[in-house]
Amino acid sequence: MMLHPSHVPSISSTARIRLAGTLAALIFVTGCAASTTFAPYPNKITPYIQNLQTKKQIDFSRSLLNECRSSDRILYSMERGRIAQILGNFDMSLQDFMLSIEAIKEKEDRALVSASGIGAQLAAVSLNDNAIPYEGEGYERVMLHHFQAMNYLGKRDLEGAGVEIRRANAEQEDALRRFERDLEKARREAEEKQIDANPDNPVLLQQYAQLDEVAGSVKNSFQNAYTFYLSGIVYELIHQPGDAYIDYKKALEIFPENMTLQRDVFRLARQLGMTQDLEDLKGRFPLVAQGVKDDLSVPAGELVVLFEDGFVPQKQEMKIPFPVPRVGVVAMAFPMYQGRWVPPMPLYVADGGRQIGRTEPVCDIRALAVKSLKEKVPALAIRQTIRAVSKGATVKMAEEKLGPLGSFGAGLWNLLSENADLRSWITLPDNAQIMRVRLPPGSYWLSLQHDGTAAASEVGVEIREGGKTILRVVRAGSEIYSAVMSF
Repeated sequence: MMLHPSHVPSISSTARIRLAGTLAALIFVTGCAASTTFAPYPNKITPYIQNLQTKKQIDFSRSLLNECRSSDRILYSMERGRIAQILGNFDMSLQDFMLSIEAIKEKEDRALVSASGIGAQLAAVSLNDNAIPYEGEGYERVMLHHFQAMNYLGKRDLEGAGVEIRRANAEQEDALRRFERDLEKARREAEEKQIDANPDNPVLLQQYAQLDEVAGSVKNSFQNAYTFYLSGIVYELIHQPGDAYIDYKKALEIFPENMTLQRDVFRLARQLGMTQDLEDLKGRFPLVAQGVKDDLSVPAGELVVLFEDGFVPQKQEMKIPFPVPRVGVVAMAFPMYQGRWVPPMPLYVADGGRQIGRTEPVCDIRALAVKSLKEKVPALAIRQTIRAVSKGATVKMAEEKLGPLGSFGAGLWNLLSENADLRSWITLPDNAQIMRVRLPPGSYWLSLQHDGTAAASEVGVEIREGGKTILRVVRAGSEIYSAVMSF
């Protein structure tokens, strides 16, 4: 509705032009200064994923350098570290992951809220959540230590791998407490501002209901069987079978249908003399109990395949009409996962035309990502309500002080700045799968085949008597990347 000219506060044409120019300049400058405040984060990383999918060379001396020094350095360093690891550059990956780990620790060790932190929170109220420095979701922090352990394994540093595995397991426990703390913080802020923010808004819940099927496949976003399984492998390598058994059991509780987990838990239960556990396992998994045979009289080594398939889905923006107290109905931007969900496809491993096994899913990382978003919806709804009230008040104030021009400028600013936070670690795999077989000692030229690849990829491995050979395989589109680690 346009105001009558008599209601418009007195303001010169020169001042009006100056105000419009200032608003335009502010919009432009802010858009340039903040890398994701106005430009969706996935646009930054998708080109690197495309390079991996086509095996196009990546120049790390020039890639994401400024971003890894920005307020979102935790996230960008994780992305760079993951890309480097896929390409087999364990040293660079280790350094990038260390930057993320140190940045997270520095933030958590800070006793008082810094001025920059307060400024980010204020900017988030005026702009959007992208103004808040990225800290990493719970599942991402777990995977950060998981993949750092993989770097140490690649460098044959079992002690370093053991340290990172313990950190990953501790992170799985800390993530729940952090989630509860963040939700309570958002609720307190709404109370302090006397805003009736309903985290169970039916309009919002209806929109996110489409994620229930995928999110419901995991208990929470904080624990995953893949990390517990890698932990078990590391513990076996450092000759701590008791600790390995504990973590294999944790993995099995999360993903009980995985037969590799069933066999490993059964094997160690028998090795450690866990009589009662063996009886329980025989009742739960009778077929595996009958098939597990450790004939130590026959020379053999183990091949452990860790298959990381594809890339986790990227968030997309969704505008939802949202009733806000004292403001009315406004269109608010929320992150969402969309698209068709397909079941994981196995990696087939063959030797000279003879299939020796295929991988089985052990972790659906896309489900962890979806579950993480679902868990954040209550706190997200509260923050969005606070932001909408603040922006609505700004429009009214601008209209009262500057008339239609002020109302238009403030409304335009709110429209341009209302962007969903689409940040997440998008070079993580879509899902993880495992396979473990005993093979006679010797050299093997393995063929790796997946339905998502046009042709089989080949890799040579050496199996040593009594040893373990880890074959890590990553599928990026139609391309296969592999790394072999023998112990």
